[in-house]
Amino acid sequence: MVPNQATEYNSPSSPFLYLGVTLTMDFNWKHQHRRMDKNLEQKLDALEGAYATPRQTLDIVRTAIIPSLAYAFAVTPCSYPDLDKWDAMIGRVIKSKHNLWRSTLSAMIHEDVHNFGLIAPSIYVEHHRCSAVALVTSLEDPSDRRSMTINLLTHQNSHLKHLTTTFLSTIEGTSLPHKKQVHPPYASASSSLHPRQ
Repeated sequence: MVPNQATEYNSPSSPFLYLGVTLTMDFNWKHQHRRMDKNLEQKLDALEGAYATPRQTLDIVRTAIIPSLAYAFAVTPCSYPDLDKWDAMIGRVIKSKHNLWRSTLSAMIHEDVHNFGLIAPSIYVEHHRCSAVALVTSLEDPSDRRSMTINLLTHQNSHLKHLTTTFLSTIEGTSLPHKKQVHPPYASASSSLHPRQ
């Protein structure tokens, strides 16, 4: 009993809404992804049916639609297929409002105006920005959160190095450009992270 009210049992797989994010106790993110899909589709359908000019469409996408989707990026794991799908959904509306063919390359609408593009915002850029902000915030936190983040980051870096070594050992005569791809210059920087004393 909680303040004379019976508590309701929810199974670990039952989704519940918390601060705008659909969570489950077993960390199944498919419910949150479906919610993000549905909300984005509703907003884009409303925008496509509105009497917004092409420039107003870009402004609405940049200032309202993408931030509403990016709100959950810091806590919701998103795969590249998810980002591709959302980018394509947004790009479809932008192309429609600019009377462009649906087959128009997405790279063209994301390009700068000086290169004959539309400077359309990208979900990929916003996702990477939110992830970077979340990581830096955790690394600068004075609590145990910083140590935990460093340990997880170090473990992930070690795992990636192991995968790289395994991958290279299966390839004979690997070219130098290929080695540069699997040995990025920033790999050594992450190994120098140490918790504050």
